[in-house]
Amino acid sequence: MLFLDNKPQMSLRRSYANGYKYCSRCRIYYLTDSVRCPYCGILLRNSPRKKKSLKNAKVVKVANDILKEAEKVEIEVKTKA
Repeated sequence: MLFLDNKPQMSLRRSYANGYKYCSRCRIYYLTDSVRCPYCGILLRNSPRKKKSLKNAKVVKVANDILKEAEKVEIEVKTKA
């Protein structure tokens, strides 16, 4: 039988950078040193699945003449009624 003397701190929205771990089954962040969720036993994630980084983003500078041409473009939308 498992006894929890120290109840882990829970939060609905926390950061991995602050030491929180996420249980994908319970959908709660825990501040704990354990590798598994104290309630359901599933492995906790300690980093996001997908990184949202802008350092690999490309920045494209558009020439002024192209911007002027884009302002003149008219778009006509036809719908079936």
